[in-house]
Amino acid sequence: MTQSELEKKVNPPKTRKGKKILESRESLLVENDKGLTLLKGAKTSGVVNDVLADLMKIRRQNASLLTRNNPFLPFEDASGLCDILKKNDSSLFVFGSHNKKRPHNLVFGRTFDGSILDMVEFGVTAFKKLSQFPPPKIPLGAKPCLVFNGDVFEKFPDTWGLIQNFFCDFFCTTKVSSINLQGLEYVISLTAVEPDALCVRSYEVHMKKSGTDKPYVDLVEIGVSLDLQLRRTQFAPPDVRKRALKVPKAVKVGKTKNIMHDMAGSKLATVHMTKQDITEMPQSKMKGSKTDGGSEPKKKRVKQSDNAEKSDVLEEMDTS
Repeated sequence: MTQSELEKKVNPPKTRKGKKILESRESLLVENDKGLTLLKGAKTSGVVNDVLADLMKIRRQNASLLTRNNPFLPFEDASGLCDILKKNDSSLFVFGSHNKKRPHNLVFGRTFDGSILDMVEFGVTAFKKLSQFPPPKIPLGAKPCLVFNGDVFEKFPDTWGLIQNFFCDFFCTTKVSSINLQGLEYVISLTAVEPDALCVRSYEVHMKKSGTDKPYVDLVEIGVSLDLQLRRTQFAPPDVRKRALKVPKAVKVGKTKNIMHDMAGSKLATVHMTKQDITEMPQSKMKGSKTDGGSEPKKKRVKQSDNAEKSDVLEEMDTS
């Protein structure tokens, strides 16, 4: 039972507005684009504030930056954080804080059904703001191409593999079915270095003439340039992750056999049938005049009894 269904059962809505609010929180067959909320802790540094502001500019769509300080400790108690995310209808968050024990701290996380699903804590070791790079010419809403470098993502799938999956959710704002390679203008590179370092770089793609059919691709760094150090992680247990990844039956597309599509988009199907015996098939008899080999139609026969009666009548008339 989901959180919205539990709330509706425990505290049933008394007004029409309350009913609409609970219905809007219910799970959908096709989920909306994931929202992002960036928050500040009880105390932040200038580096953390600049990183949050630049992440807001990179994400752009479905993102909100809260300026008020929040005295939360996500790894100890995340109830207050979940309430804010629920209010802002966001499933992704970045929580920035700063203290003596963990300076320039960033917590990346995502939620499922109103509770924390995954959290990853990084420390900022190096940072360059967007203002230190030339202004890019990338249009608003351009979808980035994510490049993950390093074999760490494959060596440690339980930690770095889930971190890779999280950043795919973080940077991919909308899902698309096809991509035009000519419109590929934005690249985000994430390089993992053993044992616990992650480098984030952003590039603008410039396609130049090369004298061949294929263009010469030039990458120009545009920021953000961010070096992170992994500190703490908290991932969901297997049963919770299984529920989060479950696909409803109504969305699943069943496999259709013997159906193909040609280049024009027409649907072609193959029908398999058993061999039929034509001799045993029932045939309908046609009504109408029948002819024998193209000869003239037969004349109507006169009954002999009628002719005999007529001849008897004529003989009686003669005798009389």
